[in-house]
Order: sequence, then structure tokens, then C-alpha cells
Amino acid sequence: TPLLYGASVDLVNDSSGFAMKALVFLVAGYALARLGQQIFAEAKQYLFASVAQRAVRGAAMHAFQYLHGLSLKFHMDRQTGGMTRAIDRGAKGIEFMLTIAFFEVLPLLVEVFFVSVLLWSLFGWMYASATFITVLLYIYFTVRVTEWRIRFRRAMNTADEAAATRAVDSFLNYETVKYFNAEAVETDRYDEAMKRYEQMAVRSRTSLSVVNIGQGVIIAVGLMMMMGMAGIHIQQGMLTVGDFVAVNTYLLQLYMPLNFLGWVYRELRQALVDMERMFGLFDAPVTIADRENAPDLDIVGGAIDFDDVHFSYGDRKILKGVTFTVPKGRRVAIVGPSGSGKTTISRLLFRFYDPQSGVVRIDGQNLREVTQASVRSSIGVVPQDTVMFNATVGYNIGYGRHGATQDEIAAASKMASIDSFIGNLEHGYDTVVGERGLKLSGGEKQRVAIARAIIRKPKILLLDEATSALDNESEKIVQESLDALLADNKKAGRTMVCIAHRLSTIRNCDKIYVLENDWSDGKGSTVVEQGTHDELMA
Repeated sequence: TPLLYGASVDLVNDSSGFAMKALVFLVAGYALARLGQQIFAEAKQYLFASVAQRAVRGAAMHAFQYLHGLSLKFHMDRQTGGMTRAIDRGAKGIEFMLTIAFFEVLPLLVEVFFVSVLLWSLFGWMYASATFITVLLYIYFTVRVTEWRIRFRRAMNTADEAAATRAVDSFLNYETVKYFNAEAVETDRYDEAMKRYEQMAVRSRTSLSVVNIGQGVIIAVGLMMMMGMAGIHIQQGMLTVGDFVAVNTYLLQLYMPLNFLGWVYRELRQALVDMERMFGLFDAPVTIADRENAPDLDIVGGAIDFDDVHFSYGDRKILKGVTFTVPKGRRVAIVGPSGSGKTTISRLLFRFYDPQSGVVRIDGQNLREVTQASVRSSIGVVPQDTVMFNATVGYNIGYGRHGATQDEIAAASKMASIDSFIGNLEHGYDTVVGERGLKLSGGEKQRVAIARAIIRKPKILLLDEATSALDNESEKIVQESLDALLADNKKAGRTMVCIAHRLSTIRNCDKIYVLENDWSDGKGSTVVEQGTHDELMA
């Protein structure tokens, strides 16, 4: 393009006149060359769009799957707002890095090489050397100063995640904020986090001025040298005015994207920092993992054994040598005061954790030796605190078994005594329950949980204090649902473990194990009594 431009200038600058046809030919060639630049620029974006988006999707999916594979401990310690922000920024950083690296940085480096060769061959080594040195100085300065600026970007990201975490945490606890009239407190906490972000963002932006001014100086000096040499050589008759224009056009054509390269490198480096935070999530160890080539759980009757199980959360000991058996098809209750480790037993049964010593078995198979997915697919649960997806009632019930039909969802709802309630809703099973099921009462959520457990058709059913948080009326309704579930459970021959501290839910169990924590020695809970309801009362 610059050569055609320079030839056109020489043609019209010829004092002896010029042929119009020749000018039209040169100008047309120049126009086509300019158009070609635009076409190729758009074509590369079009061709690479799917590649970049596929890479973004792949990285985001990998992060999503990996985080779901981490232990319950990680998710109890996590900060949801900051974590989701890190994934979002990291995925966008990947798209930016791929697009810019392939379509801006690499082509520019190739262009610098070819322009230098062209200038050397057409105008001499001095022009090529001046161009090459200017480019090298520009890149060196940009890299060094940008590396200095990266610390501000890291601090800005940290402050951004802290602000996002506070915002999400506050909205998730909206009712608590209202209960305690703490809107002003939450606003102050959020403003404090945003103030830190503001400070870091200002530092990051103002430090950019150093980069821009330095780059401008280097480019200005390079242009001054090249144009000065070209002026001298025109005076000496070694170059024409068209050559002068071509050299200047080559330099502008090179320096404009080179100036863009400064921005590209800064953004590329910042994208790497953003990606660094996302990929840093992969450093979290997978503490509960299937052993290599682990078989699936071969469940027949669903008998459960806890054999001398010891477990602690860090230094806090929870279980001390807990041993009990649940024969297949029987109903067993585990009771005890708060903090005695009842819920911990359910988490060990689901293999959210592994015991520090001792063995948990189902049908004689050590849970450490089989796949986690097969263990969890064999167990249905009605938890104490039912957390639901912000989706329809039907979706939340059908979540118990993926692919469940509408008839199966309706049948499970009927068995859980919630079908009449759903029928009275304006949109029936298509009614959206709100975030964490906030639009439903405690009793309604528990009956949805029962229906979700029924539709799973598990070999083992776990009731984790399913009525402990309910009022008397709601408990009575849910208890009727549980009684229906127990009858169906007995008919189906399922093993059932009922964790509770209310007598009404365990009276009819085949055996009751009583946990007690001896707080005096701080060594954790153990089984202190066992027997039927009548035996223990006696």
C-alpha cells in the first residue's frame, strides 16, 4: 500500500506531466490494497471467533466441574461473590489473550520484520536499522513499565472480589439485614470495600500515563530520525518525494499498530493476571477423590456399617470410635444433643468427608474403595435445611432423578402430601420458588424435599432432622408425609437412617443409637446407648 501511494505521489509530482491512465491504475491499485487490508482484518476475526469462544467455554466448564469436585470443606470456606467474579474475569481474559495474541501481536512482529527488510532493500540499511531499533526500544520500555504496573492490577482485582463477595453475601442474607435494621451497616461495609477498589483502580489508571508518555517519546524520536534522513537523501538526489512519502507511510503503518501494541501488552498482561486468579482455583486440592479404577458400589440390600469411626474438623474432635450397624431393609435412628455429630455421620455416609480412622461400609464395601457418584446415587436424603434452586416446583422435585416424567413428579408429590398445595398455585408445577426457595414456607420446602427423595427411589433413605425446624402444625403435616414415606419404605425394603432429636420421628424405628459427647475430655462423641424405643425408655 505505501509503495503504490509513493508511486502516485511521484507521478503527480512529475513536472513534465503525467498520464491519467497511469494515475488511475495506481490509485485503483492503492484503493484495492486498502480494501484488502480491511477484508483480511474482518476475515481473521470471523474465522477465529468460534475458536476463541470454544476456548472460553472449555475453560469456564473446566473451572465449574473442578469446583464441584472439591470437598465440602472448600465450599464451606469459599466466598461465593469473589469466586464467581474470578471465573468470569478469567474466562474473558482467555478470549482476549487468544484473539489479541494471534491477530495483533504475531502479525505485528511479522510486519516489523518484513517492513525492515523492505526498507533495507529499497532505501538502505540505515532506515531498516532505525526502524528496528525504535521498535525494540518501544517493546522493551512497554514490557518493563507494564510489569511494574501489574501489582496495581492484582490489588485492584483483590479489592473487586472483596466488594463482590460483600454484595452477594448481603443480598443472600436480605432477611437477616432487615430483621436487624442493618441496611446502613451493610452499606458502610460495601462502601469500605468499594473505597479500596477505587484507590487501586485510580493507581492503575494514573500509572498508565507513564507508559503512554514514554511510548510517545520513543515513537516521536524514531519518526524524527527517519524523516530527517529522508530529507537529507532527497536533497542529495538519492530519494524522490514519493520515496519520502512511502517511508513515512510505512512508519505510520508500523507505528500505529505498534502504539496499539502498547495497549495490547498492558491488557494482555492484565488478562493473564485475571486468568491467574481463575486458574489459581485449580490449586485447591481435591481432598476426597476416587481411587484409580475404583468400581461402582454394588448395592443389594443397603446394609450400613460404621466401624470404630473417628473424625474431627481440624482440632475439633467430633466422633470418637463410633460403631453401629443398620441391617438391610431396617429403620434405625441416631439421636443425641446438638453438636454430638449426628449430621457429621450423614456427611460421612455421603462421603463428603473421609474418617481419619475407622471404616464406613455399605453392603460390606468400604466407601473409600468405590466411586462417590455410585454411593450418592444409592442414597436419598431429606435434609434439615432444604435449599432449592431458583426454578419451578416441578424442576426442584424432579431434581431427585434426572429425566423424571411429569407423571412421576406428580406421583411423588402426592405421596409427600404436597400435590394439593401445588394444585392451588396459579402456575402449578411451573411456579418459580425463588432463590433458595424463599417463596415457600419451611413445611412446604420440607415436603418438596420428601417428594424429591421419593422420586429418587433410593436403596437407602436418610432423614436428617427433617422436622426439627418446623412449628407444630407444619411438623404434623410433614410427619404425615414421612409416615407415608416410611410405609412405602418398608414395602420397598429400603434401609432407612433417621437422624433426629424429636421423639415423634423415631418412635417406630427398629433400633435407636444414642450419641453423647463427653465435653470434659473434648475427645468427641461415641455411642452410649442403643435399643428400641421401649427399651431405652425403660
